[in-house]
Amino acid sequence: MQFLKRKNILYKSKFTLIIISMMVASCGKKSNESDTMTKFCIPDSLAKIITIDTVKSEKVISDLKLPGKITFNEDNVVKVFPLVSGHVMDVKVSLGDYVEKGQLLAVLQSSDMANYYNDFKAAQSDLAITKENLDVTNDLYRSGLRSQKDLVLAQNEYYRALAQYNKVKEVMKIYGGAVQSIDSFGSRYSIKSPISGFIVEKNINSGMELRSDDADNVFTISDLKEVWAVANVYETDISKIEIGSIAEIVAISYPERKFFGKVERISNMLNPETNVMTVKIRLNNADYALKPGMFANFSILFPENKKMMVLHKDPVLFDENKNYVLLYKDKCDVSMQQIKIVNTFSNNIYFESKTLKPGDLVISKNGLFIFTALKKL
Repeated sequence: MQFLKRKNILYKSKFTLIIISMMVASCGKKSNESDTMTKFCIPDSLAKIITIDTVKSEKVISDLKLPGKITFNEDNVVKVFPLVSGHVMDVKVSLGDYVEKGQLLAVLQSSDMANYYNDFKAAQSDLAITKENLDVTNDLYRSGLRSQKDLVLAQNEYYRALAQYNKVKEVMKIYGGAVQSIDSFGSRYSIKSPISGFIVEKNINSGMELRSDDADNVFTISDLKEVWAVANVYETDISKIEIGSIAEIVAISYPERKFFGKVERISNMLNPETNVMTVKIRLNNADYALKPGMFANFSILFPENKKMMVLHKDPVLFDENKNYVLLYKDKCDVSMQQIKIVNTFSNNIYFESKTLKPGDLVISKNGLFIFTALKKL
């Protein structure tokens, strides 16, 4: 009996070991099958349209935000002054008008021009008289009725009158040559535009009395193909800006449009009352969208003294209040990696991550389908 009991126990033990072995083998098989089922590979059709970006380590770029305004380029303007004194009869243009080179801007009634005109007419008359006298003397000299001395004197008088005429004519050219008529009030003088462009300043109105020695110009004309963006920088931020700093400007009139330029001028003096310093950025304005006087918001870039991992914004996927990127090793080895965004500027993000390092590849475009598929695994 004892032998049979021991034999039954031995059989039960062997049976138990066999069952356990089968169960372990079965579990191992199911685990392998599960791994095979959960493995995700990017389909070939999707692999053709994704793009890959590389994680880099760069100095953090921050931006200094400033208010400012648009003004005309003072290096590309012409200030118009009256060359004579007179009474303003008519002003032909208004502030902001576009004018062509040589276009009439204003008309003055000027006694100065009347005097220049009288000098011109006198010189013209004297020239005609001396020319006629020279011709007569020359004919008489050929006939033997005048001496050579008489002929020389007539020639000298003619050349003197010609020199005076040319001198007065040049003076008329300097003053615009714009004599239109002469009357009891004097001569009319026309102010014309020296260049094509826009009237950006106007300090003249009908009925005004102008003096040629006035310090103020009557018009300022600029072509506005380039303009200045001017901002004031506080004393605490001066060290962040230098010549060549990249600036992004958004005019209040065009909130969806960005203009880019570089800092070209930095004032060397602080305003003693406000403790601010002026910086100027030259902007291309070929379509004349920017107008002098417009207000704008400035973002001027400056590097900080620290490095951080950086990517373009495109790879970042936001889900459940967290930011992720897709780490790419090969088409069958893609994983979601959480990141912490520290700073953003323009199209770049600066971030921290416990799993990513510089040189890692991430999917930068068309990764949403892959992200969704990985979440379901």
